[in-house]
Amino acid sequence: MKLSTHLTRCARLSLGILIGALANPAAHAAYPDQPITIVVPFGAGSGTDAIARMVAQGLSEELGQPAAVANKPGAGGIIGASFVANSEPDGHTLLVATSGPMAANASLYSKLPYDPLADFEPIAIVAKRPMVVLASKEAKGKTLNEIVAEAKANPGKVNFGSSNTTSRVFVELLKKSKDIQVETVLYKDVSSLMTDLISGRVSYAFEDAGPSLTQIKADRVNLVAVADKKRAGFAPDTAATSEDDFDDHGLVTWYAVFAPKNTPPDVVAKLNQTINAYIQGPAMKKMADDVGLELTNVTPSEFKEFQQKEVTKWQHLVELTGVKLD
Repeated sequence: MKLSTHLTRCARLSLGILIGALANPAAHAAYPDQPITIVVPFGAGSGTDAIARMVAQGLSEELGQPAAVANKPGAGGIIGASFVANSEPDGHTLLVATSGPMAANASLYSKLPYDPLADFEPIAIVAKRPMVVLASKEAKGKTLNEIVAEAKANPGKVNFGSSNTTSRVFVELLKKSKDIQVETVLYKDVSSLMTDLISGRVSYAFEDAGPSLTQIKADRVNLVAVADKKRAGFAPDTAATSEDDFDDHGLVTWYAVFAPKNTPPDVVAKLNQTINAYIQGPAMKKMADDVGLELTNVTPSEFKEFQQKEVTKWQHLVELTGVKLD
């Protein structure tokens, strides 16, 4: 009887382990056990793309599996974000995205094929960076107030190029705050916008500081203002928008890593720890200095709380500006 009872208990224990392994494949395979794909919902050359490639480098070095970036641009980041939301939740398909697809789109679109909060596991915030106001070399406005004065003198004739949802909302906030009429010229990607800004086809733009700094340093475009409450370390001589009595409502770009919902907690924790450690290393710090990034270090739970606040903020901004993208 004792032997029979012992064998029965062993069988039950073995069955329990087997069921647990089947229910959670990650339990019997060390993560990662295959290459990692990092999806970027914007085109190559964007600020998000550059940061994603640094994250990929870090994961490849630290986890022993290759990590590669896959650009899936279009529809304001919806295409790439939807792809990851519907991917296997095993940690081998990740998303590097910004506030656009992962906070703003929930309010900007009436129907969204994914829920930024419910369909993803927040992994880590890599960095934050202010947006900037740019002008072509031929443009008259050298400060934000001068652009406003030009727009008042020429209603509807001053234009702003826009390659992302944040810039569209900025322009609408500017219009409402300063009681002006300007034209918004929409672009699919920042590269196309920069080409037209450099050539003078558009006069002004509100854009991510990352790809903008390359053109500013090359003296191809003018830096008019930094959208923040304080001046930026990368441009201490350039006014913040708050100095021109304009409230940008905290339109700071953040770059973050997500995984599909139900990715195992141990995988989420490993990714968070690995990315946070790499962020503090020399490679990321050099990039941050070069392109004006503020590096961060948060836990997944802290990131989740931050994202929830961002979604709420964008609900308010959309109600305030009336911007809808469908």
